[in-house]
Amino acid sequence: MDDQFNIISLREQVYDYLRKQMAIGELIPGSTINIGKIAGQLGISKTPLRDALIHLEVEGFVTILPRRGVCVNMLSPEDVKNAYDAIGMVEACIVIDCFEKITPSHIQELERLNTQMIVDIEKNDFKQLFNTNLQFHDIYINISGNDLLKKFIRPIKHRLYDFPRQNYIAEWEMRNCKEHQQFINQLKAGDSNEATKILKEVHWSFEFQEGFIKQFYKMN
Repeated sequence: MDDQFNIISLREQVYDYLRKQMAIGELIPGSTINIGKIAGQLGISKTPLRDALIHLEVEGFVTILPRRGVCVNMLSPEDVKNAYDAIGMVEACIVIDCFEKITPSHIQELERLNTQMIVDIEKNDFKQLFNTNLQFHDIYINISGNDLLKKFIRPIKHRLYDFPRQNYIAEWEMRNCKEHQQFINQLKAGDSNEATKILKEVHWSFEFQEGFIKQFYKMN
């Protein structure tokens, strides 16, 4: 039993290592992962490495090609659009389902985090901005008792914004904060329909955000 726990722990450590390498741009989209080389660098067997890669494949970061290796996936415009659609639908569904559970203290925390995001932008601290942004959305996501939805949505966000780190666009981030405030205002007004409309048709709308998205991902 102890050996099984050790294997699971090692797999998770390897997963975290690979995600970090992607975030800092050491493993870039379109490249191939050399399993033998990484296993040698880490001083581990190939088993926990393969397990970690299977996890990454499920989340969309890599594709395991039988007898050909492991390819680090690139984000296509269709991938980004599908991700935005999925996040928008899930977050809107959560807000509708849990609207009556959103308290003044939740709204106060949303306002605090949105203000912190503006500070992060002004400081050009985009690493912290990403984390603050996750915390903002997690305020209402965590109200949901559906753990499957929460586990589903986080990897998609990391794939969009954390792989690899991009040059953030301050103007876009400031506009996102304004959208956050519009969302907060509708929560204060008790209007669930308008709150979810902002999330689905503005904040997570590929069409509405398309200009900045193409600039961010350097799409033609």
